[in-house]
Amino acid sequence: MTPRDRLRRALAHREPDRVPIDMGNSATSIHHRAYRRLREHLGLGPSEPQIIDRMQQVVEVEEPVLRRLAVDTRQLFLKPARAWRENPDGTFTDEWGIGYRAAAGGAYFDMISHPLAEASREDLERFPWPDPQSPLRTEGLSRKAAELGEGGDYGIVLNGFSETIFGLGSWLRGPARFYMDFLLEPDFLGELLDRLLEYALGLARSALDAVGRYVDVIKVADDLGTESTLLISPEHYRTFIKPRQRKFYAFLKEHSDAKILLHSCGAIAALIPDLVQIGVDAINPVQVSAAGMDSRRLKGEFGDRISFWGGGCDTQRVLPFGTVEDVAAEVKKRIGDLAPGGGFVFTPVHNIQFDIPPEKVVAMYRTALECGGYS
Repeated sequence: MTPRDRLRRALAHREPDRVPIDMGNSATSIHHRAYRRLREHLGLGPSEPQIIDRMQQVVEVEEPVLRRLAVDTRQLFLKPARAWRENPDGTFTDEWGIGYRAAAGGAYFDMISHPLAEASREDLERFPWPDPQSPLRTEGLSRKAAELGEGGDYGIVLNGFSETIFGLGSWLRGPARFYMDFLLEPDFLGELLDRLLEYALGLARSALDAVGRYVDVIKVADDLGTESTLLISPEHYRTFIKPRQRKFYAFLKEHSDAKILLHSCGAIAALIPDLVQIGVDAINPVQVSAAGMDSRRLKGEFGDRISFWGGGCDTQRVLPFGTVEDVAAEVKKRIGDLAPGGGFVFTPVHNIQFDIPPEKVVAMYRTALECGGYS
């Protein structure tokens, strides 16, 4: 069975020969420091990997590493139309005008400014919205997709729809103002979200024109949860966010045969029926340590309606603080909970962080390979 067949069968809620394994998108990748140690541990020598998410400092995992870890997916990444700009004070600004700073000795970048923090509805007209259809976003992507697709071996995941509706709105407005808008400025919020939807549809149109025929999965992101609850009430989600997500996902499905993978951290179990209703086929990262996100419970309650892409190893406690043996035991448990009947793609809960030893990374993927078979 080819990796692509394996992935497609699992996402159709049928059991393939083994659980498919994913690594390398912007929520299933690895911090560049840990990645360099992993390459050395695998005997692959140094490299200069491409950073695919400047804020999280995670890399585009290279082919030799993917092969060593038996990864079944390959990633396509949309590009920004304009790279981050370094400012004289050492801060950075992205193409949206959002500001970032890295703490001294820190491993990541933090947001420090939000261009629409004080904006009115009139200001939305004057805001310099990035061009979603800039040819720079898909430069070279068709060629890479054809190389991967014509080989026919791997499941292809399209990345680049990051925090498309909900999350990007909070980044532009600033979290405090954004959440207040649900109660105090609903008209402003509605117009902001409509403009973000328009941008997302334009980006999707360009991306799918370039690579849609090759893509098996489209990854979208909109973080909706904290570790204990949702970021907004279910009522506000259903009023403001869900209708716009529905339109976006319907467009993706109308213009491709790809499955939709939604990345949303946190305690989102209460919204899974809504996500199924609007066309989400799989969720990631399956944050098993969050409230209500127990892997056995999720599989029992929702396993016939949605696939779980992640949850393979807790990256908050087990991976950083457990032993190699603890990591292997965790992987076996999650596979036992989530794999029966298909509908499961193995990857840990979110990215592998900068301080994780390579021995644990290898143990995690080796255990998934060895224990993920269907009899």
